[in-house]
Amino acid sequence: MDSYGFLFPGQGAQKPAMGKEFYDQHKAAKEVFDRAEQILKDCSIKALCFDADEEELKKTENTQPALYTASYAIYRVLTESGYEGHVCAGHSLGEYTAITAAGYMNFEDGLRVVRKRGILMRDCDPERKGGMAAILGLDKKSIEEVCDSVQGVWPANVNSPNQIVISGLKEQVMQATEQLKQRGAKRTILLNVGGPFHSPYMKEAAKELEKELRRVSWQKGNKRIISNATAEIAEDSETISTNLVNQLFSPVLWSASMQKFLELGTVRFIESGPGTVLKGLFRALSGDAQVFSVATPEDLQKIQQ
Repeated sequence: MDSYGFLFPGQGAQKPAMGKEFYDQHKAAKEVFDRAEQILKDCSIKALCFDADEEELKKTENTQPALYTASYAIYRVLTESGYEGHVCAGHSLGEYTAITAAGYMNFEDGLRVVRKRGILMRDCDPERKGGMAAILGLDKKSIEEVCDSVQGVWPANVNSPNQIVISGLKEQVMQATEQLKQRGAKRTILLNVGGPFHSPYMKEAAKELEKELRRVSWQKGNKRIISNATAEIAEDSETISTNLVNQLFSPVLWSASMQKFLELGTVRFIESGPGTVLKGLFRALSGDAQVFSVATPEDLQKIQQ
């Protein structure tokens, strides 16, 4: 079977009942969810993934371990179905799933880290003064110039040539979006998130995350990782860990990361996890790449046909 690049979605892709059909139909997925129940004592992953409503699921401290588990469970089914990959990448939170899939971090450590990461990110902005907004149809240089002119706002996710997310204090983010509209942005969308993620406001959380990552039993991986913070290949635990810390307060260089995939000659991809966000972003970058999104057993059956 052909080799694929594996993509793992980040926060925002979560869906109620995600992974439930795989849990019911595939032993590999059931093993992942059952193990998650044993690892985390302060929350039930099955309850979050299978039964929680959108409001409960979108809380950062819940989203992160739930989405990590669901995406990894689907990946396990994919590998047991014969789908192989040589390079992995994940968007923000999804980078942890990618690192686990690539063999650098075991599932148990990864689950504990992302649960802690979600709590740290929640607590970094307890008064919910921060926000993020997606800017569509405006060039990166113009967005950077506006962010430079508005104190407390930074580019946060460079998702595609046509979509960049900015982050900072809500009031300043709104001020920046008005200027960006005047610059010619086709659309600006205020995101429903719990803080100014991937900005310098996350530096205190990053310090605590670094301590958590030191507790990980790092292993020698069997696939390459493209890191969000650098859009470059990372193949040793020290570099991967450093990049994860920096990722929390630096832009997610997703568009450049996907370009790196293409430079490596990868043209077939599987998005392992709920939603089709990453597939959509890839379409904006390359019309030649094939991206299959697998969120349900039905999706898996379609790519097997």
